[in-house]
Amino acid sequence: MLKKSWVSEILVVSVVIVLGGALLKHITNQQDQAVAPPKVVAVKNGADPKFQNKLVQILNNDNYSGTAMMYKNGRLVASYYAGYADYLSDNKNQRNTMYEIDSIQKSITAVLVMQQVAQHKLALTDHLSQFYPSVPGSKDITIRQMLNMTSGLVLTGPVGPPIAESDTQIIQSDISRVHYLAIMHGHWNYQGVNFNLLCGILEKITQQSYQQLFTTQIIQKLHLKYTEFAYTLPTSVANATGYTGLITTPKDAIYTKPSTRNQALERNELGSGQVYMSAGDLYHVESAILAGKVVPLAALKQLYQDASYSKYAAGFYVQPNVKSANGAGYGFESSIHISPNGKDALILLSNYQAPLFKTKSLAQKFDYLLFN
Repeated sequence: MLKKSWVSEILVVSVVIVLGGALLKHITNQQDQAVAPPKVVAVKNGADPKFQNKLVQILNNDNYSGTAMMYKNGRLVASYYAGYADYLSDNKNQRNTMYEIDSIQKSITAVLVMQQVAQHKLALTDHLSQFYPSVPGSKDITIRQMLNMTSGLVLTGPVGPPIAESDTQIIQSDISRVHYLAIMHGHWNYQGVNFNLLCGILEKITQQSYQQLFTTQIIQKLHLKYTEFAYTLPTSVANATGYTGLITTPKDAIYTKPSTRNQALERNELGSGQVYMSAGDLYHVESAILAGKVVPLAALKQLYQDASYSKYAAGFYVQPNVKSANGAGYGFESSIHISPNGKDALILLSNYQAPLFKTKSLAQKFDYLLFN
């Protein structure tokens, strides 16, 4: 039989072990909560299980940080948001969080150009020399070729000057460094300078800045609530911070490299990477465009013709049953796949940028569900 002192000692040790284990578990849980992305919040109202389950399954497996939405016949059928909009402030990504859409903006800029064509103030066959005669090769380059990236223009260095300047100064900086490669004329070569110059043409025709034109013809006309220009982004707006890292970065480390904001870059991406939008606003814009609510359908059909072998035309990669566009930069990645009538779509907006452009490949995994 054990002595009472021994029994007491055993009881004390047992209590210490139990309490210590509980304390260790509590500390571990607290640490996990401090570094791991928050759990997924999925919008269930109106969701279709077939689409919702697939969206959650694929994006969960990818440790996706951002907002995603799927539409079928114009109805939101699946929605997903996860990760941190800003890790340091414990601000989580939400349904209406705004992300930099980067080059997806080109598809909207192209439609603003087409507005001027529909109003007979511009023609797709007009030449660049009518507006910027000092650009090399401008007598041979048409508006259509600039929209489709087949102009033959090549820019030395990045678009725009190293400091924040006006639109006119940005374009003049480009003109001073742009070259014309006759051998590439008529062949696809993705060069952002084409859209900078198109924005300059819009400003000459309308006597408005690109930002004013975008605001009146897109934001106000379509009643957007979660769309802002990057360089005038209000501090009170719930926009995401961009983060960068490797594709294999563990989920507890993806928020260690926030991307720094650079107003010069945000201004220099004239018409092609200046706008923050929510996933819902982006769908609303692109679906309205494809439904003929911004320019007539006949003009829209004309706009998406004559794509090169790349299938790129006016900001979209055009296939018979789907149009797609992608964006990447500043710690963001984005993809939209949308049917020609604008009713079926997948929107992926992420605030985590990896070198291999994960969002683009992720979007392709849903095509069989939406467009076949």
